[in-house]
Amino acid sequence: MALLTQDEVQTLLKKVLSYSKADECQVTINGSEGGNIRYARNSVSTSGALNQVSLVVSSVFGKKLGTSTINEYDDASLARPFTVRRSWRVSPR
Repeated sequence: MALLTQDEVQTLLKKVLSYSKADECQVTINGSEGGNIRYARNSVSTSGALNQVSLVVSSVFGKKLGTSTINEYDDASLARPFTVRRSWRVSPR
């Protein structure tokens, strides 16, 4: 996934925070770009580029903290139990 623009990040943060029912919720988005080149016999044999974006959700219930990480940003991925709700496991339901 390509790195996100500032507007895309703000929209994504607001959406994720709207799913939270925790006492406190912190959402962090990290992105990086990188690449590699492999040489063999004094010439480039392979090369590659990497764009990486991850979203970390930390939820606080009283004195308990839960955290989950995801790298998919469609509505279904954000709403399913593996994202925001997964960080809620620390609390009684």
